Amino acid sequence: MRTRTAHSRPPVSRRSSKRTLSPLRSVLALGTWGLLAASLIGFLGRTWFVFELASHFPVQYGLAAGAATLFWLRKSRLMLAVSVGVLVWSGIQVLPWLMASPPPAPEKRDFRVLHSNVFFVEHDTRRVVALIEKEQPDLFVLHEMIPKTIRKIDRATRAKYPYQFSTWAKNECYILVGSRTPIRIDRKAWLENRTIHYRTILNGRPLHFITVHPRTPTVGWWFRERNEQLAYVAGLARRQREPTLLIGDFNTSVWSPIYHDLIRVSGLNACRWGYGLAPTWNNLTGIPLLMIPIDHALINDGLQTVGFRTEDLPKSDHKSLVVDLAFRKDHN
Repeated sequence: MRTRTAHSRPPVSRRSSKRTLSPLRSVLALGTWGLLAASLIGFLGRTWFVFELASHFPVQYGLAAGAATLFWLRKSRLMLAVSVGVLVWSGIQVLPWLMASPPPAPEKRDFRVLHSNVFFVEHDTRRVVALIEKEQPDLFVLHEMIPKTIRKIDRATRAKYPYQFSTWAKNECYILVGSRTPIRIDRKAWLENRTIHYRTILNGRPLHFITVHPRTPTVGWWFRERNEQLAYVAGLARRQREPTLLIGDFNTSVWSPIYHDLIRVSGLNACRWGYGLAPTWNNLTGIPLLMIPIDHALINDGLQTVGFRTEDLPKSDHKSLVVDLAFRKDHN
């Protein structure tokens, strides 16, 4: 009778196990260094559009750095230090927005503003009209309109918003604004910079309303043109002595050096502050943690934020902004 001899496999040595993990460690090490580089080059965002694009994602960098920290915890002190550094720097940028409390404001608003980037490829305006009817804003501004959708919105809303104005913004996209009260258009801003700036009277108080939709800064000259438009509206807003609102899809996030320049030059305050990050793009992902805040509402000292939130607009890549504001009684 034949007997079978059992052959046991030799134990895998620690050395061969390390060889097996070596490619994975190399890839993760490269990724961790990449996170550090992406986190830091955002500082140079004024110089090149690629650097500025890297500044928009500290939330995502922080999440990735958190995972990397867990991986490197017992494997490499150097890589652990790198991942923790990225995590800390991301927290420094993000946490103030998450932890801030809204500034003191009256409970009652004086007026409401609705801003929507409606996505120019979507021609069904019923969703936009439904949002306007739901929110009942005193003023609205719609970005990425086209002539066809402008006519549809005009017909559907003209009874409640008899004062409307539109202008070409970029590529095939237009801006449309609507108001319940008469508006006086700044022709210079409109003709020279594709910016809508108007003055109106709400509840017996003057208001300057400014909106612009610059190009997406994905190539050099679009980056320069976007920056020039934002610098223009920053200066325009700063020159106003009456209550002023600057609102729109600025194609830059709250962490960009370009956004910081806009705030510094204009002297405006972010309505978002105290209401969380309220990310607005890219809404089509359906994953909030992948979205970034690039739609903004900014005010001068003549106004106070009473409420700030985002609303879904079906089939748009942006969430809409609903901003409730009050006039400061002590503002001259």
